[in-house]
Amino acid sequence: MRKLRKAGWLAILGVGVGAVALAGGAQGPLARFRAQTPVVTNGSFLSPLTEVFGDVSLGRGSFVAGNTVIVAQPGTRACIGSESNLQDNVTFLARRSEPTPAGGCAPRATTLGNRSSVAHQATIRNSVLGDFTFVGFLSRVENSVLEDGVFVLHGAVVRGVRVPRDRLVPSGAVITTQAQANTLPLKAEANAEFQRDVLEVNAEFAEGYIELYRKEGFDGVNRAGAAPRTSWNPNPVAPTLGRGVELAEFARVVGDVRLGDNSVVGRRTSIRADEGAPIIIGKNAEIEDRVTFHALKGTSIRIGDNLDTDDNIVFHGPLEMGNDVTVGDDAVVFRSKIGNGVTIGTGALVLDVTLPDGVRVPDGAKLLRQADADALR
Repeated sequence: MRKLRKAGWLAILGVGVGAVALAGGAQGPLARFRAQTPVVTNGSFLSPLTEVFGDVSLGRGSFVAGNTVIVAQPGTRACIGSESNLQDNVTFLARRSEPTPAGGCAPRATTLGNRSSVAHQATIRNSVLGDFTFVGFLSRVENSVLEDGVFVLHGAVVRGVRVPRDRLVPSGAVITTQAQANTLPLKAEANAEFQRDVLEVNAEFAEGYIELYRKEGFDGVNRAGAAPRTSWNPNPVAPTLGRGVELAEFARVVGDVRLGDNSVVGRRTSIRADEGAPIIIGKNAEIEDRVTFHALKGTSIRIGDNLDTDDNIVFHGPLEMGNDVTVGDDAVVFRSKIGNGVTIGTGALVLDVTLPDGVRVPDGAKLLRQADADALR
């Protein structure tokens, strides 16, 4: 990494070299300020790794995981309801340059209702999401309304429409016309049960992480450390990091994570074994920025040696992967078994399938059924 000269980093900070002097400099003394978002507010937990800017409101009993970005540009608001959750690496954004559908918390805002979930790496922008909604991994909801109970699956795009109550947006779907939105199917009871399970887990996370923070302070909810105590994990353990492991700034490693020797974890990457566990990653892993590893309760992630990832990927358990697997930017790998030497392309969705050794998944591929995976052979 290139080192900055002293004058260079002072210029980046917006001050000249002469401003370093605390008194008598040509530009006057340094200005001291604090821009700190509370970790515990209104009975909710916001990870100290969360980036927050602007007019943001938060209800009670909600959970905001690490490396999530919540931004309300000037003249806008970002509102998150009670008992809701934003999971790792979510982008929750209100932009003043774009229109916003009516019904949110302000004329120009991004709004999430009560008892709603936004899963890892999803993006919500200038939209209104009702109560008991769910948005899956790496999905995008832009300039849209999701009425109460809508369930958006993984890797979907919803743009410029109003999705009626209790509808299901399938994995990988692109919904950009109102006619498409109106013909979406109703979600099943199994989807609603999954939503309730996610809410129950994240309600315990809100309580457990608050308790952990009050007991251990900033260090207890930052970098590498034990998971919070929960009903399914009464005796939390700390991660096991092998020899030569490097964690970049703002990386987060939680719970029963076993990371092999000589592995590198990039910035804003989350490896969270606070629900499903263990998460085992073999030696010589090269994990880039804003990657999330997580697992459903009662499941695990087990990955062999020499994992090589790009940025902004979701690995979610139950998941098994062999040695020498390469994964491109913006991919999702969930509920799958991946062999040795597999290459997964940029933007691919790999859900509920088995891939044998040596398979190459093309960029943008959507493997949503085993038949899709078998066709690659």
